[in-house]
Amino acid sequence: MKKYDLAAVKFTINEKGEIVNPHIFESTKNEKVDKILLETIKKMPKWKPAKHANGLKTKQDFMFTVGNMESCVVNTLGIGYPLKD
Repeated sequence: MKKYDLAAVKFTINEKGEIVNPHIFESTKNEKVDKILLETIKKMPKWKPAKHANGLKTKQDFMFTVGNMESCVVNTLGIGYPLKD
């Protein structure tokens, strides 16, 4: 069986464009790599927040994935292209 490496960091961009609640959603199984991924997300600059059609700013969840997207694990993350809610 072929091994597929995949990691995912889940986070939210709030109404102010700030990164909120970043956490490892799917681990690389390597503590150092997981720490680097998490710290990289935490250090990103502010984002432009999502808006409703009426212009009201809203929070939005994101999943940052790294690795081989051919993995069957992708389906268990609840992500796909395009991203699912």
